[in-house]
Amino acid sequence: MQIPYMKVAIYSLTFLTYAYTGYGSNMIANLRDAIIAAEAVFGDVMKNVLHVAKKFKVVHEVFDAALEENCVYKCPGDITPTRNKFYVPQSDGCGSLGMKISTEYLPAVEMEQCCNAHDICYDTCNSDKELCDLDFKRCLYRYCDDYEKNVVGDIVVKGCKAAAKMLFTGTLTLGCKSYLDSQQRCCYCPPEKTEGSSPPKQEQGKYADPKGTKDYGKDRDKGKEKNKYGWKEL
Repeated sequence: MQIPYMKVAIYSLTFLTYAYTGYGSNMIANLRDAIIAAEAVFGDVMKNVLHVAKKFKVVHEVFDAALEENCVYKCPGDITPTRNKFYVPQSDGCGSLGMKISTEYLPAVEMEQCCNAHDICYDTCNSDKELCDLDFKRCLYRYCDDYEKNVVGDIVVKGCKAAAKMLFTGTLTLGCKSYLDSQQRCCYCPPEKTEGSSPPKQEQGKYADPKGTKDYGKDRDKGKEKNKYGWKEL
């Protein structure tokens, strides 16, 4: 196949002349703006798609964790987790998984203290999730009981208990993911012990028997001349 060099040269010169004279400058500018706009639009679309995909991933993990009957944090190899000494337990008020509940929507502003205590409990290594949730429920209902003592009305008390029950139920249904994430931050999993590791060496001159540890090195030196340490003779 032969390339028509003459036609390519004529079309190139025509395009350059058209652009140089100004007649085609608007077309080139519009083409450039269109490319920039398309890049911005597709960039925003892709960014939103990735954001939505991450949200779906979180929702999928939340429901997977909610299906677990026993929400317990485990280390690989069934090793007991230990406290991460470099981590300080944290709290962020009421809400979870990026959703924040403002205190103005709570029946009592003091209920936020219950949420903070619940967060600290989750953020404590080897804490029992069921006990954390139970203490959270008792804390919430305690403020509703204060309403009953103040005789503010049956409707207010029922509304307070309904809100408290909603907060507590949320920890039962969707709290496992938050609990496991908190345990992963505040706990440390020691490395697994490899098989075939050599047992600890015994100290030289000592032999362990059921009656206790005997130092045969000391018995061997019994009756010999005492050693001198420094300027004192022992």
